Amino acid sequence: MKTVLLLLLLISSSFALTINDSLLKIHATLIPKVYLMDYNFKKKLQNKTITIAILYEHSEYKSAKSLKDKIAFRYPEGINSYKIVSKLVPYREVSKSDANIFYMFPTSKKIIQNSVKHAENNNALTFSYNKKDLNYGVMISLNVAKKIRPILNLEAIKLNDIEMRPVLIQISQIFTYSLNNLIKTIQKESSNFIQVYSA
Repeated sequence: MKTVLLLLLLISSSFALTINDSLLKIHATLIPKVYLMDYNFKKKLQNKTITIAILYEHSEYKSAKSLKDKIAFRYPEGINSYKIVSKLVPYREVSKSDANIFYMFPTSKKIIQNSVKHAENNNALTFSYNKKDLNYGVMISLNVAKKIRPILNLEAIKLNDIEMRPVLIQISQIFTYSLNNLIKTIQKESSNFIQVYSA
């Protein structure tokens, strides 16, 4: 029994990340503002409402709830005449959720990739607490150092037909895939091409 519990702890800690409450305040402020930077955001709204799905694992429920509360506190009247609605969505229920923005708390690579795929079907923006998730197709995260700067995965943004205003691009750090991930992507695409060609 002890061995099983230890194994479960090791598995959960493989993507565990300490959530910083001060950082969540910054995220709560920026998430809706970044969404307004999409030239075509108005076409994607229903009833002038920006819907944010906050995706979380059970262990991060308190942090997810904290982010939801912070967004509500920061934007009680919405933003620029647009209402803001945040909802808590466990990762296991992401396929049932529609939103304009999918905010992702730390989890495994596979779950992030599946969530990104679902967000693409919603023509939605993806925003992650964890910067490394940009490697898995998430569009935006934050770099908090001396200056707070959004990090944009322009490739993921373009693939989803989202056109960001130049002002956001100018103040942001541009994400580039690591060499290892780039090699893996090329190998995967080459493998798919060979399979298709062989067929």
